[in-house]
Amino acid sequence: MKKKLTLNYQHELEFTLLGISSHENDYHLSWVLNQKLGLQFIKAKNIVILQSESELSQEFPVFNYEDEDALLVYNLISNKCEQGYLVPELKNIDFFLQISGEISQGFLNQLIEKLRNSGVVNASFVLDPKKIKAAEKLILH
Repeated sequence: MKKKLTLNYQHELEFTLLGISSHENDYHLSWVLNQKLGLQFIKAKNIVILQSESELSQEFPVFNYEDEDALLVYNLISNKCEQGYLVPELKNIDFFLQISGEISQGFLNQLIEKLRNSGVVNASFVLDPKKIKAAEKLILH
């Protein structure tokens, strides 16, 4: 007699996620954030999504910064490419700022304020990754 076991696995969405609206391209935005926020974003490996039905490949730029002193990892992820959106349900968002690690509400509020005052960010706000249907696309390995 064979037993069939089913494994239900859900990715852990253990990060803070900010949505950013900006008309700047990814390189310029990362450069300005480096200057204004004291970060050191560097170009990382793109997120590549293969659409099986159309055999279309989508590439979304990613910039990464690891703050070893504060034990934080920042990922600036583009939501748009020529072929579409990384998270289609959030077409009004140009970039995601993903922060892994423990941060306080005060730190988060200051970060949002600095983003808004950077001169290149039109809007920034906190998103709940658990309420985003395609949130698994934002999990970087």
